[in-house]
Amino acid sequence: MLQARLLSVFTLIALFICSMGLFGLALIITQNRTKEIGVRKVNGARVSEILTLLNKDYIKWVALAFFIACPAAWFAMDKWLENFVYKTTLSWWIFVLAGILALGIALFTVSLQSFRAASRNPVEALRYE
Repeated sequence: MLQARLLSVFTLIALFICSMGLFGLALIITQNRTKEIGVRKVNGARVSEILTLLNKDYIKWVALAFFIACPAAWFAMDKWLENFVYKTTLSWWIFVLAGILALGIALFTVSLQSFRAASRNPVEALRYE
C-alpha cells in the first residue's frame, strides 16, 4: 500500500517536471519565432493556423518517442510478467492509451504557450523591425 502510494507520488512529480521542461522548451521556441508569428498574423493567419504550425513539430516528436518506446516497454513488461506464477498477457490498448495520454499532456503543455504567442498583438513583435 505504501509502495503504491509512493510510486504514484513520484510518478506525478516526474510528470510535473517533464511538463515544466516541455513548457520551457515551448517558451524558448515561441520567443525565437515571435517575428514569424507576427508576420503571419499581419498577413491574415488565424490563431488556429498558428497553433497548428507551432504544435505539429511537438506531435511529430511525441509520436516518434512513442514508436521507439512502445516495443521496448512491451519487451520489458513481457519479460517481467513471465516471472509471476499467474500468467497474464499485455493488451495492445494499454500502449495506445499511454500514447494518447502522453500526446494529450504534451499538447496541453505546449498549447498554453502557443496560444499565448498566437493571440498576442502582432505590432508588439514587429515594433522594432
